[in-house]
Amino acid sequence: MILGPPEQLDSATLAFCATIAPEPPLYVPVRPAAAAKPAYCFENSETYAEANGGEAVYGWAIWRWPGRWFEAEHHAVWRSPEGDLLDVTPQAGDPVRVLFLPDPSAPYDPTTFRPNIMAPDGHETLVREYIALVAQRGAITRTYWEPGMDVLPLFSPEDQARIAPLDARMAEIRAAIG
Repeated sequence: MILGPPEQLDSATLAFCATIAPEPPLYVPVRPAAAAKPAYCFENSETYAEANGGEAVYGWAIWRWPGRWFEAEHHAVWRSPEGDLLDVTPQAGDPVRVLFLPDPSAPYDPTTFRPNIMAPDGHETLVREYIALVAQRGAITRTYWEPGMDVLPLFSPEDQARIAPLDARMAEIRAAIG
């Protein structure tokens, strides 16, 4: 799977972003802070702001698997006192930049779970099926989430039985479109 920041701000990327927030997306350099932990962008950005001034800015990291799908992940970056943005959180694949979509309507609230937002990049039937399966799986797993939780607990045997065929089909689709 080749999911990473979109290479350019083309019309498809801009259209996807416009479905999420009215702000324009922008590329932000990634330079992880020394003590930053992967997947803790909110805490990393807030801690960095406390130590260096500035503030955390909330929005979405935009990812793209070209020809397959877009994905928006709730995210935070640091804004320096001079107004420059920097992603201080280590990212999978070590990209040198992320595409960040500021969204003042999506501040970080540890009591609110914001699922990733997905949309097809093209019209492939299998991609649309995959996105629907992700949504079905998320509807099951989100019921286990509680504020402050780092790792979901083991699912009930009933939910494991519901998830297993979804996971199997998702693996088949990834293999087919890979």
